[in-house]
Amino acid sequence: MNVNATGRNEARDYAAAYTNRTGLPGTKSEDAKEPVRAGGAAGKYRRTDSAAVYAEQQACQNKTASDKDIGTTFPMPSGVCRLIKYTKLLNEHYAKVNEENKRFDNPQQHIWDKYHNPQSPYFVRGLTNKERQICEDAELRVLDGFPAPVSSYDPVIQKAFGGGIMSEEEWNDEVRSGINDSINRIFEENGIVIPEDAELRLKVDPYEYRIIADGVDEALARRIEEVLNKGNNGKYLYGHLRQCNPADHGYEQPEQYLYDTAYQEKAVMWHFVNDMTGLDMRKLENRDGIIYTPDGRNLWDAVKEGYKEKLEKGEISALPMSSLYDVYQVYVKEGWDQEDERGLTVGYKDGSLYDLDTDYGYGPGQREWFYKSKERHRQFWENYQKEREETLRREKDIPAGYEKWQAEMARTEEIIAGLNDNTYNKTGKLLDQPDLKAMQILLDYAVENGRVIPLTKEILSLSGKKAAQDGFDMRA
Repeated sequence: MNVNATGRNEARDYAAAYTNRTGLPGTKSEDAKEPVRAGGAAGKYRRTDSAAVYAEQQACQNKTASDKDIGTTFPMPSGVCRLIKYTKLLNEHYAKVNEENKRFDNPQQHIWDKYHNPQSPYFVRGLTNKERQICEDAELRVLDGFPAPVSSYDPVIQKAFGGGIMSEEEWNDEVRSGINDSINRIFEENGIVIPEDAELRLKVDPYEYRIIADGVDEALARRIEEVLNKGNNGKYLYGHLRQCNPADHGYEQPEQYLYDTAYQEKAVMWHFVNDMTGLDMRKLENRDGIIYTPDGRNLWDAVKEGYKEKLEKGEISALPMSSLYDVYQVYVKEGWDQEDERGLTVGYKDGSLYDLDTDYGYGPGQREWFYKSKERHRQFWENYQKEREETLRREKDIPAGYEKWQAEMARTEEIIAGLNDNTYNKTGKLLDQPDLKAMQILLDYAVENGRVIPLTKEILSLSGKKAAQDGFDMRA
């Protein structure tokens, strides 16, 4: 069947919006990335939308039990979940600091003084200029009611963990270990023994996330499927395998990932329809350009009703339904094969999963690349700490731009002093008219430094209209 890539953006819009169940504000992640090896960009699958990432993170933290969650024993593989321990630490730290900041009449000024004014009794020493900016941004963001950004360079994370945020490879390895432990425990509890000469394969289809066993006799395969297909185990295993694509780290991509990437758009549309209606569109009657529900209705009408209901309940964000319909029609026109061969497969032997058709996986005998990557990650942060100490010695706790700010303040005070001298006569009596020349000097200096924006003739001539000049809004 021809795989049509039309609707990629609309499908991603759905994936992002439907994941965003909480409606909470987004957060930024400034995690340090190592350079990708040559050729590693091709075929990558990465979620980059900050709101979707934050929403998924909240789902990891505040997930309520559902029918699909019951019986789940595999760990959630989402790369965002690796940030939970860091966000928890940052949230607790900046919440406490925020309460302290709000005790001041002008919290914003207090925050600025802490990181940029060495003359302030609250000035924080022992930070680089980069760290000052990170802390200031985080405190201002929390003051405005948003979560603090997650950055490997935040002094809070550096102090607590002695380095940056866990790498994606380390997270994948941690998830793999958790899945291995879960499978072994399930097999032991259910008396399942895999023959030594067996080549057990576990495949997960991208639609229903069902785990399918192969490489053993049929009776044992059905038994394995029965005990593993609980809760979200299939979904989590599939998500984990997607994150284990060697091409993400610059190595040759196994063929199964090429097929998986090609069919992702179809899988997203299938899940969209299934989430809205609970129906499997592959199994429904497709006649004369219309897919019919079991009760004879147009499937798309049922999709729209389900979408409207979820939208009203706040379970889903607004979606470009007309664009999604165009994508839907592509698959209606092409038809929808069962495609039982599609999915991602992993091997299992001697108590461990191993990746297929690659030497760069997370199974036994495949991990040399991982150990090297882990060492590079460690060395990166070790070098960073040395560079940080050198930066602290060089900057000497003098914030960037502080000397310029000092000079501006000194000049301002000098002009004001001159103005004061010229507004009194020799006997000390206040003059009826201040020295206009001195005032002009002060005004010119303020304009030159951007402290005052003059009302130009162009602005003043816009009667009754809103005008803007360098960020200054007015109604003339």
